[in-house]
Amino acid sequence: MKLAFALLLACSKPAPPSGALVNTPALDDFRSVEKTTLQTFNDALARQRANTIDELGLAEAIDHDVLPPWRDLRARVTGVTGASIPDADRDLFITLGRYLAERQTSWEAYSAALRSHDDASAQPHYAKYHEQNDAASADAKRLGEAFRSLSRPPAP
Repeated sequence: MKLAFALLLACSKPAPPSGALVNTPALDDFRSVEKTTLQTFNDALARQRANTIDELGLAEAIDHDVLPPWRDLRARVTGVTGASIPDADRDLFITLGRYLAERQTSWEAYSAALRSHDDASAQPHYAKYHEQNDAASADAKRLGEAFRSLSRPPAP
């Protein structure tokens, strides 16, 4: 399943409470880089499924086109700390940090699986990919709910 669709998965946990963080440069940066990076991954995956690149080509695309901007984003977002985060947004930032780590770990595991010499050595990497991808998808849903709640006017 493509990651863009995985973001729509249902989750039993409520969205983290949030405050006025929606218009900060860190979240604007996150939204922009997340969108383009997910698209880059999905495009590479589609090319591999269409046999225009092989599994090693997909691993190369992940390693060179997907992971570097994601790691840079993660470093920028995790660099926002302490007093710069309103108390009401701490849970949102915790979820965001966890999501960034899970998505990165999932892609690293997928690349490692694609580079494995046989199915037996690839299997643990695929298992890690699926575990982390599922966790990232659940956190992406929570983040989406939180971002949507920030743009709604308060209930009367």
